[in-house]
Amino acid sequence: MATELLYIALRLDVTGDGASMYAMNNVLTFTSIAPTDVVTLQGPRTSYGRALLSQLPCRVYEVPAEAIHPTRERIRLLQRGHNIFRESSALRHMVRKKLKEKDYAFIVLELYSAYLIPTIRSVRPSCKILLNQHNYEYANHLEYMNYRIRHAFKRRLYRWANFRYRQTEHQLIKEADGLIAISEEDKRLFDHIRQDDQHSYLLSPALPLKRVKEQYEQQCRHLLFVGMMDWYPNIQGVLQFVKQVFEPLLKQDPSYHFYIVGKNPVAEILELNSTHIHVTGAVEDVDVYIKKCDLMVVPVSLGGGVKVKVMEAIQKGIPLLLHQSSAQGYEGIADYFVVSDMAGFRRRIESYPEEVTHQIRALAEAQRALAKKMEKNKETATRILTDFVSVDQTINKVRS
Repeated sequence: MATELLYIALRLDVTGDGASMYAMNNVLTFTSIAPTDVVTLQGPRTSYGRALLSQLPCRVYEVPAEAIHPTRERIRLLQRGHNIFRESSALRHMVRKKLKEKDYAFIVLELYSAYLIPTIRSVRPSCKILLNQHNYEYANHLEYMNYRIRHAFKRRLYRWANFRYRQTEHQLIKEADGLIAISEEDKRLFDHIRQDDQHSYLLSPALPLKRVKEQYEQQCRHLLFVGMMDWYPNIQGVLQFVKQVFEPLLKQDPSYHFYIVGKNPVAEILELNSTHIHVTGAVEDVDVYIKKCDLMVVPVSLGGGVKVKVMEAIQKGIPLLLHQSSAQGYEGIADYFVVSDMAGFRRRIESYPEEVTHQIRALAEAQRALAKKMEKNKETATRILTDFVSVDQTINKVRS
């Protein structure tokens, strides 16, 4: 019997939101050492994402996403005491089907899909489960309440309805057979929650993305932000950047343009749309804007985990500036691109002509560092396989 893995993800691709890119990161890592089945609500939409998986022993089983029924979700919220899960009967059915067909070495799933654990345990009681913990979601949950729910009564109501949020996340972190963290900082936190059980692992975001940008202008006039525009850290960061950085720059030079690229822009972001601020919504190919723009900015100071868009910018070769709060997970890799506040963004944008050569050199160094992260990820995945594949499976694999 060959060793095979099952990876359950809401979605995965080489671009888009951080969760889908980190899922792709991990699927590519595991598939490099063992055949992997992926069950997901949305497989890769990009040709490059599909091509990467086609070169490896990976099979993607995509099930149709179900419409969200607000009333049903409210009932589930009141029953569970949290809104962590994104339940799908189609996903549950496909997971059950695959579990009956194969005896996987272990299964990786995200916190959002942890409602599937009882199903997994009922079909394969002894199968090991690893929790892919992309963020410490309870911290994001608290930030969301503070920054996006402005009405005090609604905030109290939301907190009351989610009274089991922290308890549930901590319980899942503790009960999983193993845990995958996106950064050393997150891993330390999860180790503390799990009481240092030695089965927490670090897989850094380091996708083998193609270099997109080859030509660099001496002037910096086209600025770019990429991210989901209904996520509160992106909303807050972009609004601050426009007010404190872009508008002052525009007053001194009307040739500046700012492109805000990402799906689901909320009303506050749509209201920014103007001659010089371009709110695109979802785009078919973000690389068009990476080629067009001189500099990507990541003015995000909220939200936990690692900002995967930083890795994307480095790998695709676009000069970059990021808030120090977005540098987690890139220590020693993205140091040159870090600014401490909005004034730092403005200062570095104005001095871009003097530092463009240094930007290009720093990008090349960062790309080499990410290549080492990819190799380290493969070593970690091999260690996970060693830790969780049973003796019987190993013997059978050798015999086959």
